[in-house]
Amino acid sequence: MKSLRLRLVLGLSLTLCVLWGSVAAWQFTHLQRELRTMLDERLIASAKMVASIVHQFQPVHGAVPTPAEQEALQSVIARDGVACEVSLVRSEVEVLPAPRTIARTGNGPDFSTLGGPGFGQITKGGKAWRTYVLEDNGLRVATADRLDVREHLVQTVVRTLVLPFALALAGVLLLTWWISTRSLRPLRHLREELAQRPPHDPTPVSAGRDTVELAPLVDSLNQLLARIQASIAHERRWTADAAHELRTPLTAIMTHVQVAQLVLQQAAPPARAQNALGQAQEGIAHMHATLEQLLQLARLETGDGDAARATQGEAIAEAFQRAVQQSLQRARDEGRTTAALDAQVLPGPWSGATLPLASCLLTCATTNLLDNALRHCGAAPPSATLQLQRGSGGAGWVEICVRDQGPGLTVEECAQAPERFWRKAANGPGSGLGLTIVRRIAESVGGALELAPGHPGLVARLRLPVQLPNP
Repeated sequence: MKSLRLRLVLGLSLTLCVLWGSVAAWQFTHLQRELRTMLDERLIASAKMVASIVHQFQPVHGAVPTPAEQEALQSVIARDGVACEVSLVRSEVEVLPAPRTIARTGNGPDFSTLGGPGFGQITKGGKAWRTYVLEDNGLRVATADRLDVREHLVQTVVRTLVLPFALALAGVLLLTWWISTRSLRPLRHLREELAQRPPHDPTPVSAGRDTVELAPLVDSLNQLLARIQASIAHERRWTADAAHELRTPLTAIMTHVQVAQLVLQQAAPPARAQNALGQAQEGIAHMHATLEQLLQLARLETGDGDAARATQGEAIAEAFQRAVQQSLQRARDEGRTTAALDAQVLPGPWSGATLPLASCLLTCATTNLLDNALRHCGAAPPSATLQLQRGSGGAGWVEICVRDQGPGLTVEECAQAPERFWRKAANGPGSGLGLTIVRRIAESVGGALELAPGHPGLVARLRLPVQLPNP
């Protein structure tokens, strides 16, 4: 998943690093050149200064300076902090065969190997020295400083520049992250509003409408919501019209079949005709039940308002018991006169529980589970329990557990069973929509339907969230 904020910060950081790095590289090169020039000028200035002062102590006719004069000269040439040597290259009457040193600092290299005036380089003890020689009226002044000291000075200056640069870059990154976070706050508000919005809320989105960049997106989103709402309203009208148009002819056909059965019973018809009418009536009843299931599923998937109402307290147990009675009555109406069901409501703090589901939908979900269990229960009656489980804080769960002793399902079939129109046998009873409706009802309130092999039979657990009072 890509982050706009991260991409913005990284982009600005890369841009700053490239720009500041280019400027820093140019400044570093320029600084090195300026420092070398400055240090060379320092050598020249030191040599000229020493030469101008030493002329005052220059011995006459090449005479060796007195100790007092040598001490004074030594203090003069050591004053500037650079290595220095002062020599005589000629007297007033003759050119000396070799420069005669009259004063020098103790930390300098051997200047005797230097050539003529100007800059040069010598090595002493593995250390390179930058030198400058000045000849002025028979006086030779050589100054020098170590190149590694120069490089250390350059590195010190560079570190002095790099540290503020690094601190400034870190500060820019933090400020950029903070500013981008505040700038993207309208997007977070839009996300929070959409996350808290009920699934079928048709009201327009308000977050982000006061932001120039987000306003077109919010307007397009509101237009999309309006089109979706219009489509849902159209589907609801179509569902209602289809229900009316299909129920009426099915009811008429069923009535005619029942009348034909009564007439044939009085006229003592052949068994074949009675059997045909009985199968027709069963087919019509199956079609009617399938239609009712489809309409119920359509109402759930289009967001019927019943899903928003809550069931509180003892009404939860009453809805469960009502579902037990309806399922038993339906089983007897289908000819299973020996149908039985072991149903229990386990004790719990039902008076303070609030289930965010309409009572009729809770009864519908339970009835579908019980109908499946009664159809496939085998010889032993199925069992059903309703219990309340407390979680952390004020949250909890209502669990409806239905178990039968029939042929059951495999793990793979349990995963497929809640799909629409799925049946283990193509010619089996039911419409293949019961478990789909149960799962859709559970998902509408954040619950879940779990199917598992019972060895033998099948175990179905419907878990629905409830709000409980704090203990």
